[in-house]
Amino acid sequence: MVRACIAAYETVQESGTREMQLAARILLKLIGDQLAQQAMPPVSDADTENGGET
Repeated sequence: MVRACIAAYETVQESGTREMQLAARILLKLIGDQLAQQAMPPVSDADTENGGET
């Protein structure tokens, strides 16, 4: 899915309207944010108590 979005983004950058280019950038940002969130280890309540200090 990421590769398809990147390919679509590249195509839109070449020939899309400014609105389409903005939408493509937003889509890539959302996908990147989601991937980053999935890559991060889950934070438990114990990790956040006392500012994360042990």
